Amino acid sequence: MQVVEVEGPFAWCEGRGRRERLNTILLEHVSPGDWVYAVLGQAREIMTAERAAEIDLALDGVAAAMRGETNLAAYFPDISASRP
Repeated sequence: MQVVEVEGPFAWCEGRGRRERLNTILLEHVSPGDWVYAVLGQAREIMTAERAAEIDLALDGVAAAMRGETNLAAYFPDISASRP
């Protein structure tokens, strides 16, 4: 999720079509524009925009698999590229 606004030990973040208030106490410092890995209302890690995009694409792949799609290579390019 991307940090939009910081309020003390909390941050309003947006991603995957939702807005959420995350506890950022586990992180040293977050600023608007940072990308964070979020689990159960907690910001766990600051990451690059590129890494956030990879995770977002993988989550899209999981959703596609749950819908019954079987051609998932586009969602996992680094895995697909390493196949012989």
